[in-house]
Amino acid sequence: MAQPAAAIPLPLVCDLTSEEVPSIQILLKERSAVSLNGELQQKGVTLGIFQTGQSNGYGSVWWSFRDQTGEGDGVSVLFKDDQHWNPHRRLPRPSETNRVLFVGFASALWYWNNVADPGLFRENQDLLKAAAGFWAISDNCLGGRTLRG
Repeated sequence: MAQPAAAIPLPLVCDLTSEEVPSIQILLKERSAVSLNGELQQKGVTLGIFQTGQSNGYGSVWWSFRDQTGEGDGVSVLFKDDQHWNPHRRLPRPSETNRVLFVGFASALWYWNNVADPGLFRENQDLLKAAAGFWAISDNCLGGRTLRG
């Protein structure tokens, strides 16, 4: 993913917390024209840049992750509790979603190409468990939008 030209801070941080390993979070802090941008953190330590957005403002919801050594991307699947959000149905509404799966995130981390430290993510079992599971979307987030601060 190309870095957006201009991003503005969000009024509140939109945090996504791993349901498997709550010490791993995605903190979305900025909005660009095409995405929400932030950091993937484990126990408060930043592991890389995380972005999420929706293709052309409609359709597939995507994610991307990058650090100084590589990048990966995939599709996000949103849920309201256990009900899958589908852009072609009326319910649940995107603003009601409270969970997300990042399809391919664990696989991307497993095969991360870091020449200096090939096992950086592969050997981090908590991170792989988090990446493969559900993430809880905080109340500050409204399906990709945020509450006003």
